[in-house]
Amino acid sequence: MRRRNFAEKDRILTLFSRERGKIEAIAKGARRPGSRLSYTSDLGTVGKFHLHKAKFLDIITEVNPIYLPEGVRGHFEKTERLGFAFKLVDKLFEVDVPHRRTYEILKRAVESVSERDDQLLFLAFLINLLYDFGVAPEMVFCTVCHQKVKPNDSLGFSPKSGLVHLKCLKDAEPIEINEIKLIRLILKYPFEQISRAKIDRRVFERVYRMIRTYLEWHFGKIIPEKIL
Repeated sequence: MRRRNFAEKDRILTLFSRERGKIEAIAKGARRPGSRLSYTSDLGTVGKFHLHKAKFLDIITEVNPIYLPEGVRGHFEKTERLGFAFKLVDKLFEVDVPHRRTYEILKRAVESVSERDDQLLFLAFLINLLYDFGVAPEMVFCTVCHQKVKPNDSLGFSPKSGLVHLKCLKDAEPIEINEIKLIRLILKYPFEQISRAKIDRRVFERVYRMIRTYLEWHFGKIIPEKIL
């Protein structure tokens, strides 16, 4: 997800793994021309990284690549979103704490950067990240009166907590049933099932704006204006 130069010929890489979460490791000689670790230290590389435990930083001894990011080139807007996703995970998550939902959706995003459902994938990444971080919006109960919401209720979305009855929080943004269904769908199912659903563009844009506001309430203004 991130790389930075170290000493004369090395790189420090920030990896994201299913089992350990975020990992800081050193790729010795990765900046040397012809190094076998050079091309596998590109951002977006997916593979099996073999690590040797050391006193300060793990040492990368070998990489068996599964996906190399050549296909990312030429998709500027999509790679910008992907780069932002890397920065967000790096900023919010601690080292050696697994976040499997975020890992799976981020891996899917890297491997499918040229697909047309890329924007939906980015929205799914943001919602899964909130879930993994323990602050996913509540989408079943009103977060003020704690009653289970019903389809005919007048409902709103609070950037602090999620669903509310409008009678409980009058200044909440009104939310429609199809927008609620989309957030619930992303929270409940893997992306392969979500991508098969027909989602109205207006519904998608409103949900993205709500989730963006929700993220800003919890983490500050961290998403650039034109990222989507």
